[in-house]
Amino acid sequence: MGKKQFYHRSVLNNGSIVLTERARNFRSLSIGVWVRGGSRHETAKQAGLAHFLEHMMFKGTEKRNSLDIAREVDLVGGDFNAFTAREYTCFHLTLPSNELEFALDLMSDIIKNSRFDEVELERERLVILQEMAMVEENPEEWIHDILFAKVYGNHPLGRDILGTQKRIKSFKRKDILEYFQSHYYSRNITITVAGNVKHEAVVSKLNRLLGDFKGKKRPQSKASSLVPKFRPGLTVIRRETDQCHIAIACESYPINHKNRIAVFLLNAYCGGGMSSQLFQTIREQHGYAYTVYSSLATFTDCGLFGMYVATSPKYVDACLKLMREEIEKLKTQPISKSDLMIAKNSIKSAVRMGNDSMENRMFTLAKSELFYDSQLSDEEICREIDRVSPEHIWNVARELFSKESWQIVALGEISPSQIRKNFYIQK
Repeated sequence: MGKKQFYHRSVLNNGSIVLTERARNFRSLSIGVWVRGGSRHETAKQAGLAHFLEHMMFKGTEKRNSLDIAREVDLVGGDFNAFTAREYTCFHLTLPSNELEFALDLMSDIIKNSRFDEVELERERLVILQEMAMVEENPEEWIHDILFAKVYGNHPLGRDILGTQKRIKSFKRKDILEYFQSHYYSRNITITVAGNVKHEAVVSKLNRLLGDFKGKKRPQSKASSLVPKFRPGLTVIRRETDQCHIAIACESYPINHKNRIAVFLLNAYCGGGMSSQLFQTIREQHGYAYTVYSSLATFTDCGLFGMYVATSPKYVDACLKLMREEIEKLKTQPISKSDLMIAKNSIKSAVRMGNDSMENRMFTLAKSELFYDSQLSDEEICREIDRVSPEHIWNVARELFSKESWQIVALGEISPSQIRKNFYIQK
């Protein structure tokens, strides 16, 4: 017998892709509309436009104003939100499973009939400027935006998703419409639904609601299709602050690379949780920092492995040395089987427990469709995790870290010489 498929996939009459996963014993329903249009797909003059458009999609349609949208969602006890990433934009709605008809009607309405009203546009411009100000006052978030800019330079992946104040202040309604028409066409949209729903019913309703929504593919920015090159370097932004913030990155793998599971485990071991090496050495053993971690950023054709720490100026040297020591250990010998088991169980538990959330299931359906070759059940993912050996992770660590090609951004009372002395290998 072949394995039982846990999801269903169809193509609507207008060319949009629909995936559903039925969860019979759950009372919640989650639906996502995913558009292959993010900040990477903007031109330099459009920087911030994908995110601006995401905001405007909540501001009213031909039959609902912005208050109607908010009140109707609240009336059924739902949660409606969206986010713009570098390679896609997502609108997601979670609500009781008996509200499928309403959910599909609302999502279809904002995709087909958003008005992009001039008055609402001016209001939302102010909101986005406030959002940008909030980010600039959050050193942890701000320093990572700078890190991306330094790593990828003039490539679209290096630009801030929010754009710049100058660009946000300049956008007109025609700019919003132009970006919408270039990316929000039916064959560029994937819809995912998880909950106690029948696939055939979802497809039937969406064909009725979106049958006349098509649009067509238009020429895209040439820069968006170029593979970005990783740029090493060191940037120090001197400020009188109570804490120094240090973000470090090296080149990693694209999202669908054959080593993707191994690098996830490497990240979990290095700084992905409370038992990770960076957390235990820097925070628990020495008390040098409250926040310290490693991270992964993955895209269709590139990726970054990163580390971050926020610490008092007097502990900067010690933190950098400890981070350097952990990197050297990972390059020198395989991690122990017991440490690998902790990393594996951490990720496997996250996968299995994530299955209790319809929103997580909906996200997984979409990301597998957008970026991976196939849909895998949670148990298939866990089996992939179990296949990774300490030697595999060791090979990955040596490949990523042995190049000694780092991009480092630091903010606070810290000098470039401190970083060169304590983190770079002395030549």
